[in-house]
Amino acid sequence: MEKLRVVLLDDHQVVLAGMKDYLQQLPNIIVAECFSTSSELIRYVTATPPDIIITDYNMPKDESYQDGLKFVGYLVRKFPQIKLLVLTMINNPLIVSALYDLGIAGVVYKQDPLSEMHVALKALRNHKKYYPPSFTDKNSAEKKPSLLQEKINSLSPREFEVLRYFVAGDSIANIAERLNRSAKTISLQKNSAMRKLEIESNQELIQFFTLNNIFD
Repeated sequence: MEKLRVVLLDDHQVVLAGMKDYLQQLPNIIVAECFSTSSELIRYVTATPPDIIITDYNMPKDESYQDGLKFVGYLVRKFPQIKLLVLTMINNPLIVSALYDLGIAGVVYKQDPLSEMHVALKALRNHKKYYPPSFTDKNSAEKKPSLLQEKINSLSPREFEVLRYFVAGDSIANIAERLNRSAKTISLQKNSAMRKLEIESNQELIQFFTLNNIFD
């Protein structure tokens, strides 16, 4: 069986090292390279396309290509021949659905067992999409979302992205430039999201996401 060439992108060195070590133990998988910035990844895959890119959703340290939905969309358009797996803690179904709508091959939740990465890679080898178990089972009557998750899930993908950048320290003006929207639109989306979360101040907003590790 032909081996799959995989490249990894994550801004946390511990995650990169752990994922590389795990993948190298799998049969018919070659970890070609590991990167901690989007720019490094883009340069490499442009010259040497792998079979699969596994990328973190949050790559806040790279301003050239940014991160989140915008970066994932860019990868899908730029490298349509490469299958894309997104690794993330975020399990907001609206965000996950938006990722699949962009054309990715699968989402792997960081909170799931590491063996799910093996399941995902086997699905991609067979030219199938991979869906995390908790995403496909989200309508199960046995699984009742927590109040916290209900609040997060009430946010639209655009509201979620605005809050993600705001909590990371971006100003309204910077977020508007990042997302190619007006500052007024960004402000309205931020305020709408805060109402849904029942949060009244910026300090409370930052504490809410930080304490609950929502953007890790």
